[in-house]
Amino acid sequence: MAETSEGKKKRVYELAKELNLSSEALLKVLEEIDITVKSHMSSLAPEQVAEVRNRFDQEKQEARSRTVKKKKKKRRRHKPRVTAEAVKTVRDTLARIDSSTGKSRQKKRRKHREEKTEKQLEMVTEKDTKTIRITEYTSPSELSELMGVPLSKVIGKFMELGVMATANQRLDVETISLVADEFSFCVETVDSFGAKEIEKKRVSTGGTETSRSPIVTVMGHVDHGKTALLDRIRQTNVIATESGGITQHIGAYVAQVGDGKRITFIDTPGHEAFTAMRTRGARVTDIVILVVAADSRVMPQTEEAIDHARAAGVPIVVAITKIDLSTANTDLVKNDLASHSVLIEEWGGNVLCSEVSSITGENIDDLLEKVLMQAEMLELTAYPDRPAKGTVIEGEVDPRRGIVVNVIIEDGTLRVEDDFVAGRCAGRVRAMYDENENELTEAGPGTPVQVLGCSEVPDAGDSIVAVSDEHEAKRITRRRQLVQRERDLHSSKMISLEDFWKKSGETEGILNLVVKADVQGTAEAIVDALTKLGNEEVSVNIIRSGAGGISGNDVNLAAASNAVIIGFRVRPDVRAREEASAKDVEIVTFSVIHQVEETITKALSGLLKPEKKEEFLGSAEVRDLFKVPKAGVIAGSYVISGVIRRNAQLRLVRNGVDVWTGTVSSLKRFKEDRKEVKSGFECGIGLSGFNDIKVGDVIESFEIVSIAREL
Repeated sequence: MAETSEGKKKRVYELAKELNLSSEALLKVLEEIDITVKSHMSSLAPEQVAEVRNRFDQEKQEARSRTVKKKKKKRRRHKPRVTAEAVKTVRDTLARIDSSTGKSRQKKRRKHREEKTEKQLEMVTEKDTKTIRITEYTSPSELSELMGVPLSKVIGKFMELGVMATANQRLDVETISLVADEFSFCVETVDSFGAKEIEKKRVSTGGTETSRSPIVTVMGHVDHGKTALLDRIRQTNVIATESGGITQHIGAYVAQVGDGKRITFIDTPGHEAFTAMRTRGARVTDIVILVVAADSRVMPQTEEAIDHARAAGVPIVVAITKIDLSTANTDLVKNDLASHSVLIEEWGGNVLCSEVSSITGENIDDLLEKVLMQAEMLELTAYPDRPAKGTVIEGEVDPRRGIVVNVIIEDGTLRVEDDFVAGRCAGRVRAMYDENENELTEAGPGTPVQVLGCSEVPDAGDSIVAVSDEHEAKRITRRRQLVQRERDLHSSKMISLEDFWKKSGETEGILNLVVKADVQGTAEAIVDALTKLGNEEVSVNIIRSGAGGISGNDVNLAAASNAVIIGFRVRPDVRAREEASAKDVEIVTFSVIHQVEETITKALSGLLKPEKKEEFLGSAEVRDLFKVPKAGVIAGSYVISGVIRRNAQLRLVRNGVDVWTGTVSSLKRFKEDRKEVKSGFECGIGLSGFNDIKVGDVIESFEIVSIAREL
């Protein structure tokens, strides 16, 4: 097993590099703590390395404590001399003087003092509320620019706090905040670089506010009829295209209702592995249609859908489906919903409800009317004249068209040739299509659209926003990618190839996987489902996951990390298949998520260490002893039960107590060597390395067998 870095000796210059110090500075520190070394090439023992690290951690903590104290002092020091209460007192006093005397000189004096005091208050307030907005892993040079403070002063302040940072070194938010406090700046952490900047510019374009169509998410338990309901509304047959009859992607569709009114529907998968996908569905939606089968009850995923809708602050319209079945019991369903605090209008609540049949079409129009009624109460509006803003529903690599991003436009209008930012990806709209593959030139608020032209596959749930030009898009995405790379490098969950080599002897109970799927959302759902498998002894480690076909790079990574490649609705290309064969990398493909879970569960069961169990073979009673030169004491024995085997283990029992356990050195019947001696026969038994045998002892023969375990 490879020795860990903590257990190795380190040279002075190596430790200095880790601590962001010069070798000369570290040599001085070593001298202070009485560690004698000759030069920066000298080696430090593990305990000395630990002592130095502890010293630096302690100094850093003390520096932070000093910073907090300085911050408190500065707050007291920057306290305005003139308070708002003082201003009010001055105003009241001057008002009384003015009213009593009525002299113009006193009026001018009062006005002058009042203006001066208010100006002082504004200056102090501005000084005390200076705020800078930063992303994770900002560098000192960027911090210097944001604060308007010379870089040399910023670097000096880092050094005072015990951090030897270079101008372009990426540092965590906590360290950056400490230095910003020293210059009286408050730090606001920004999750997505450029998001507020883009939105401010987008809103500043103005535009005319108009009403928009509602975005409706259909949620509920698996097999309760969600997609069948949408089929009836759209008069299509989406279910036939889904593997196993289960919806495994988020689909978005537009339905024309009544007098030309439109409703955008999002169909979310019901399987438990798609929790994250359903969560994103609730975030982009205006109304949730909660589907419950009339022949069933409120199931776990129904409860989850209710929780998502409430967390997003989205109103619910209940659709009780399958009322055409003879086993339907709508009253039971309504009672069950009431117990989960979903009280329909009929029972004195405020939740709209329709009892429908997707087979006969009964009450489908009533359901749509109630959805539109709920939408009218919400007074949904948008600004079609503004640049587009929406949410990525799915991203995939289409073998014919390249990267395709399914988007719902929430505000503004997206047009062909628009530059855009989608999460960490940039692009320009090359073409757009609706859900029926009709080409579009523009897509307004509430419209689901397929966008071609993205540089990479964005994550499902990412915001997509049109920007002014390609330069702005690339500037923002480069910074976001940089932050993500730093986050990956600093993440404890990130595992490099070097880590795998170091832990080659420790990963016996870990199943390494590379997961590729046809769309990003499904890949995330599979990762989420698989990482929940396992226990204390065995677990799943996802090396890489993403959308797109299985490539040669995936195979190379799997080979280096001893991983299995899982493909969901994707296949390896020719190069990947050849490399997998040459490197003995296993590729397993699936089309239904249940099969993925079942297969990985079986694989993990195989990784479980077998349960060890002792299997009794037989016993013999010692009746005589023989001393044999070079062989030691031989026990003349009679096999009283089972069998005594030469390749088995033996145990010597005296008066019911185990005296010795070991192996057979010799097993003979008369002068012939035997592999085994059965019950009812005499034999001579030699015990390896043990001669303290007595007449009357019992010799037991047994084996340790391995029994396979299930997860």
